Amino acid sequence: MAPRRSRAETLCTAAAILLCGIAAFVVPSTSTLAQPSGGGGYAWDDPEWRFVLRSRPVKVVLLAGSIGAWRDEPYGRLIHNWCANAEVRNLSRVGYGAWQLYEHFREQVLGNPRITLGAPDQEHWLVWNGGLNSAGVSHRTNHYIRRTFRDAHRRGMRVVGMTLTPWGSFDDERRWGGARGLETWRSTRRIVDFVMGRIGPREALGEHAQHRELAADAPWAPEELADVRIDLYDSVLRDRGAAPRDVAEMRRVLEQDSRARRMLDAFPEAVRMARLDADSRILAELPRWFLRPEYRGFDPVHPNREGHRVIAETACAQLPESWGCSCPSAPRASR
Repeated sequence: MAPRRSRAETLCTAAAILLCGIAAFVVPSTSTLAQPSGGGGYAWDDPEWRFVLRSRPVKVVLLAGSIGAWRDEPYGRLIHNWCANAEVRNLSRVGYGAWQLYEHFREQVLGNPRITLGAPDQEHWLVWNGGLNSAGVSHRTNHYIRRTFRDAHRRGMRVVGMTLTPWGSFDDERRWGGARGLETWRSTRRIVDFVMGRIGPREALGEHAQHRELAADAPWAPEELADVRIDLYDSVLRDRGAAPRDVAEMRRVLEQDSRARRMLDAFPEAVRMARLDADSRILAELPRWFLRPEYRGFDPVHPNREGHRVIAETACAQLPESWGCSCPSAPRASR
């Protein structure tokens, strides 16, 4: 007969089994995560990393949150495979907002003694696709995106700015329920429009515009903007064919929301009515700005494997010629 276990031993054994089960669920198989030479576009934690492929003179740093850190054929891996001259090092991190990504970039790239930025026989590029984890504070997010672009340029790097991808669901009541959906969409749109260079400093940065080296209202300096801008938000990824909601019902939602009423009350009557009409139409159209169901991963925010392929195909066609990309056909909206 096996010896009788103490209660403490039993609890420890149960805890160990539970932890092993969690690890098996969270961590993909090693065959899935096997690191290719030089990282190969996968996000990989290596504090002493360096570029290693001499045959690829275009050195690319990818910086994003959890979407960029996706493990199942991420778009960074596809770009690395399709662009023969580019070595892609993926520094994306799960949960990182714009501020954390900025600090991560300063530490892992600008402060990395193993990288020779500005080497005459190489090009160094930053591919930015972050900000979703801090989308609720869009002015602050844009402030740190701007600083990332500026610091990259000052060290001789060039920048590809990829916007946020479509995201959201009405199941997320805190962000998308009722009139809150209008605020979330506007905040997301403000980040998208800044990365695309469509709006000025005051609109993009709010109170953070005063932290620019230039006057708050001065036009953008080239170093503050991306050299190549890729719109993933208004792309084949979004659910253009989704049924809109009833505009009249959305108007009633806004009229009954105290915060929305206070914001509208700041305008004269004629402007207020026009603004209410416009906001009602935006709320009605929100389903068309969400990620298409066939591209959703484990939630309505993170694209799946096919979604990552669409991101890579959309970006590939717009990347610099020096990267030596052989791109599949760019995706087209089917509906």
